[in-house]
Amino acid sequence: MEWCNWIPAKVNIHMWRSEMDRIPTAEALKKRNVQWLPDPKGEFSVKAVKKLLFEEAGQGIIFTMEWCNWIPAKVDFHMWRSEMDRIPTAEALKKRNVQVSDSSCMLCNSAEETTEHIFIACQAATIVWNGISTWCKIPNIFAFSIKDLLGIHKEIRGSEKKKDAIQGIKSIVCWSLWRARNNAKFSNIPVRIENILSEVKALGFLYFSSRSKHKG
Repeated sequence: MEWCNWIPAKVNIHMWRSEMDRIPTAEALKKRNVQWLPDPKGEFSVKAVKKLLFEEAGQGIIFTMEWCNWIPAKVDFHMWRSEMDRIPTAEALKKRNVQVSDSSCMLCNSAEETTEHIFIACQAATIVWNGISTWCKIPNIFAFSIKDLLGIHKEIRGSEKKKDAIQGIKSIVCWSLWRARNNAKFSNIPVRIENILSEVKALGFLYFSSRSKHKG
């Protein structure tokens, strides 16, 4: 083979290997008795590689959040980050080696601030959830994890409209609890349960009546 001086050496080498039938095509691998173990027949193919990659990727998918169409994207996005434990709680900041002077929950001051504590285990959050449950005329909302919380609307008896409303209201509750936490932490505004409940009801009514497919 006549080598070309103005192309990179790797291109020349590839051309030389091609001419010598030394590139690892499926046919070449077969001649060398090389077997592709993921395939039952031992045959290598791009399709087999894609299938393997998709299967491995699927093993890492544990939960997919169902987004709500009638609440603002920022509220949906906050809920998504909360489910993945990606909001800057005291616990999350400490894991990133960020110094935190006080890691206690800003809503109750009785436990370390974690995502699940703020939205589920916190005494203030529990009172808010009970108030929202009464307002929506559903059994008291109770969950062990954010994932549980996100699926509660599916278990509620009622129309599609009611389930759709509960789905969005849950995200608004978490959004309002987080806002109350930030206001207390950065603006020294006292946490008041009645203010959180009022905000959830006002935002829930505003968004649902103007953005939901069930409006009117």
